[in-house]
Amino acid sequence: ISGTGCGKAALFIIPLIVHQEILAHPELYPTFPVKKNAVVVVITPTKGLANSIIHELEKFGLSGLSYCHETLSTYLPDRLPVLIDLICACQTWQVICVDPEHLASPEWRMIIQNHTFKLNLILFCVDEAHLVKKWGAAFRPAFENIGAFIRGYLPSTTPTLALTATCAPGTPKYTPLLNYLRCSHKTVIHVNTIPIAYEIYEFLWNHVPKGYSPLRRIRMYHALCTDEYNRTTFRLIDSDSELQVVIATVGFTQGINCKCIEDSISWG
Repeated sequence: ISGTGCGKAALFIIPLIVHQEILAHPELYPTFPVKKNAVVVVITPTKGLANSIIHELEKFGLSGLSYCHETLSTYLPDRLPVLIDLICACQTWQVICVDPEHLASPEWRMIIQNHTFKLNLILFCVDEAHLVKKWGAAFRPAFENIGAFIRGYLPSTTPTLALTATCAPGTPKYTPLLNYLRCSHKTVIHVNTIPIAYEIYEFLWNHVPKGYSPLRRIRMYHALCTDEYNRTTFRLIDSDSELQVVIATVGFTQGINCKCIEDSISWG
């Protein structure tokens, strides 16, 4: 998190310059691993921002590509494979800027799975990262899929970076729920949507006290769980002393009687 104009782009420009320096003088850095054709992917919300990044790159002798409708129109309809091949070869551009909508395309799944591209990818960056939540909820849903793309296609060894100037620091919004995870009272957290249930589940999972199994400490109840799983959750509330928190949608409130539940929270 850094203010506008503070040089956040340096976080993906400098690694490229370092790789070029090592390639030019390998005898000076004999033990430093280096990519022959290092490349960085930057997720940008607008083509204007992508063009600004590309202009900034030119000052350092680097080149970039804005993977947007305007660029693609010069390769369509029959030359798109040429563009894909150029990107995968990692010899023409050091930075590839792409918007979330095109990131979700079959072409980008092909690019990210290409052996040469994966070998040379040194950084995956999300610029204006605060928009993932702000725009992803309704305006541009593709923003919410960036995380799934990273987890599903990005090599686990590739660093990821989120840049923003407007995401205020502070404690996570689910922090007040931690007390219920650590106390001895069985608790049901009622939520309005399944995505919120998963957010809370992931947050609490990362804060389960040492010595306890997250799979036993926390469970969910919603329509995407199997009937068998939901029935087991009801049974475990009364029978498993280690089960502490159930995160549930509206179905849990309809005539359910679990005598061991001591705290009931409505979130959102």
